[in-house]
Amino acid sequence: MSPKVLARVLYNEFVLPAESPILLHPAVLENYRRSRLIDESYPAVVPCKDSSVKGILVRNVTVDQISRLDDFEGDEYERRTVVVTAEDTESAIEAQCYVWVDEPKRLTGVDWDFEEFMRTRFKQWIEKEMAEIESR
Repeated sequence: MSPKVLARVLYNEFVLPAESPILLHPAVLENYRRSRLIDESYPAVVPCKDSSVKGILVRNVTVDQISRLDDFEGDEYERRTVVVTAEDTESAIEAQCYVWVDEPKRLTGVDWDFEEFMRTRFKQWIEKEMAEIESR
């Protein structure tokens, strides 16, 4: 998850507040890939041998914040325990990851491009998602 998306979901900001205890570390998840979805701007992380996903390891989140993340991800994903490699220490670390559990036919088979998403669709997408969460 992008730090901007994380900040928006947890704090309704686009940047983590300076006083936040949350720590972010670049990390890699092996044997998974990030796939585009048909007619969606967000990705699906799915098991895929010999692939990897670069992302962010998030530390120091509260139970309440995890609940907010669960609500944000919805029932298309399942939070699962995985092992990631922190890029700064090269240590293997047990973590939680939201893995796609919805219809496989929604996957395009094409890798999702984070930079393209942030450039072209982030603002519109996150506002729509936050409005949906707040209306629940």
